[in-house]
Amino acid sequence: MKKSALTALKILVSVGILVYLFTRVVHIGDLWTNLKEAKLSYFLAAVAVYTGVQTLSAFRWYLLLKPVNITTSFARIFALFYLGMYFNFFLPSSIGGDFFKVYYLNKETGRLSASTASVFVDRDIGMGGLLVVALVAAAWGGTRVPPGDGVLLAPIFALIGLAFVAANFALFYRPTYKVLHRLLRMFRMRRADEKVESLFESVNSYRGKWRLAAVALLISLGVQVGCVIVNMLAAQAIGLQTKNGWVDYLVFIPAIGLIGMIPLSVNGAGWREASYILLFTSVGAEAHQAATLSLLWLGVMVVTSLPGGLIYIVEGRKANADPPKSSNGPDAGGRRVGAPINQSQEEEPVSTI
Repeated sequence: MKKSALTALKILVSVGILVYLFTRVVHIGDLWTNLKEAKLSYFLAAVAVYTGVQTLSAFRWYLLLKPVNITTSFARIFALFYLGMYFNFFLPSSIGGDFFKVYYLNKETGRLSASTASVFVDRDIGMGGLLVVALVAAAWGGTRVPPGDGVLLAPIFALIGLAFVAANFALFYRPTYKVLHRLLRMFRMRRADEKVESLFESVNSYRGKWRLAAVALLISLGVQVGCVIVNMLAAQAIGLQTKNGWVDYLVFIPAIGLIGMIPLSVNGAGWREASYILLFTSVGAEAHQAATLSLLWLGVMVVTSLPGGLIYIVEGRKANADPPKSSNGPDAGGRRVGAPINQSQEEEPVSTI
């Protein structure tokens, strides 16, 4: 009941913001003219670049499977990644896709904690790349919103970055888990306690893997720059120009990504469009141009996520036909993958992101 109420609230907030924007802020006629006159070649180029960006993201996840000893082909990880993209877009939650990535990876390997840890760390490093790009670009450009005597964005990104570092310190810090263990034992939640311990061991498989972390972070930086290029191509499709050119995009696109994570919305809908309008109108764009850019970005995501729907159909058809596959390496606790699973340790996947 609570979950349904929260979903309804998210829908209400998103719809409310969108109705306000497209009735009070944006002239629909101008927006429609922009969309009709958008150059298809630039949009298709944006789709192609974003496909490359998502392939790079899938490769990052593939690399992050090694510390938890999950061995599977990149082709399979690529398919699961696109499955996650599909559900990220079509479910009322930005973590819906992560749940399905964990679900199918666990289904094949029988290793819930390792699967969850890989998806979580992938998200975590992706967030790190986003913050680095936003902070460096905002500091370099001295970006203020609105320009002139507005608020400096660099200090805001710096504070978010500090919170991010603190959260990661707690994530890999054993005393943090000891507190959680005590609470779970106090309420006699033994099975939950076992899952927390297993997840902690899997997450800490990444400790000391500095070279891998550096490579994954570099990939994340490439992903963020790729998203900036996609938006610049979409802007070219409608002739949108900003005062500071590419610097504005390097600051604004990561910022919009952060704002889109506000949980009180459906996949960032409403907040995302409002952010485009607020930020891009501050550097010379018209409201309808900024709104059109947000819709083109949304269109790119829709088009690139559709193959995930086909993958889901294929997965559904073979769900009862093929036995679960498993890798041959040991898990974080030394157990051979494919060995019988202790029911108290590995059950149905849950999202922790």
